[in-house]
Amino acid sequence: MSNSQVNSKSFFNNILNAVGAGVVIALLPNALLGELLKFFKEGNHLLETIFQLVIIIQSFMAFIIGVLAANQFKFKGAGSAIIGISAMLGSGAVHFNGHSIELKGIGDIINVSLVVMIACFIYMLLEGKLGSLEMIIVPVLVPVVSGLIGLFTLPYVQVITKSIGRLVSRFTEFNPLIMSILICITFSLLMVTPISLVAIATAIHLSGLGSGAANMGIVAACVTFLFGSLRVNSVGVNIVLLIGAAKMMIPVYLKHLIIAIPLVINGIICGIVAFLLNIKGTPLSAGFGYTGFVGPINALNRMSGDPTTNIILLVIGYFIVPFAGGFMVHQLCKKFIGSYNDEIYKFEISKE
Repeated sequence: MSNSQVNSKSFFNNILNAVGAGVVIALLPNALLGELLKFFKEGNHLLETIFQLVIIIQSFMAFIIGVLAANQFKFKGAGSAIIGISAMLGSGAVHFNGHSIELKGIGDIINVSLVVMIACFIYMLLEGKLGSLEMIIVPVLVPVVSGLIGLFTLPYVQVITKSIGRLVSRFTEFNPLIMSILICITFSLLMVTPISLVAIATAIHLSGLGSGAANMGIVAACVTFLFGSLRVNSVGVNIVLLIGAAKMMIPVYLKHLIIAIPLVINGIICGIVAFLLNIKGTPLSAGFGYTGFVGPINALNRMSGDPTTNIILLVIGYFIVPFAGGFMVHQLCKKFIGSYNDEIYKFEISKE
């Protein structure tokens, strides 16, 4: 894609598409396998190694997003590596302790998006203009400049996450039903954005019913996008959504904010379910929904009474009610909201 073909709209669309796909690629292995491996890896070297690998994969989320963004702009192979490195440097996931480099977490997705935009812009500005010096100057200038900017903006960008965390923390002061509904709606609306919900939950130590409600908010977002996607996207996209990886739909959501209406309605439904079933969890389980059964397993471990009955209740709470509700809400929105239809859920990545 030549620079002349890139306008501001296609530029941001390319970045958003890269973020959506990159988050899924990086986080899906651990989301699917992590919780199950925790149960069986003890004393098994192979399973322990697999567990370590899926953790490492998600730590490279920023690099993956950078490479995908470069691919969206049709940069050459070296360009993909340069943008990927830039994203890692400014992500907040890489730490230098004086003697070695450490990977901590996945970084801040908002800041990663910002760094990738800056790196891609600088690369496009310099590409083809430096002659034989390009292979010397660009690999140094792009990562260092964009990485430095990313490290400078990181503390300020993290204020957004902390502010949302404080808001969610205030919700815990209300009565349990209102708290469950408000937290569920909030997590449903934020699920398909660059904001890390796990970071919010861990920052405020969200646990118990609050964590369960947050978990159900993820479920609400997943069923909203699944039923919207079924008729307009490929089987692969729908399977990813069925698994619970709705973050890939970031570009769809940000381009069609009308989707917030079914997200709120499904959030209310799932919030009530969380309250009625007294679904509980931990700060780490709050941002996973039913993906990898992280939410249901954590909820089951915190339920008293007959295990079989509890499993049935969780199947009803995590799957039957949300899926039935998601289907009905989608149909009602199509009927009563003029600008709402299946087509707004179309997930597209440029193949030019």
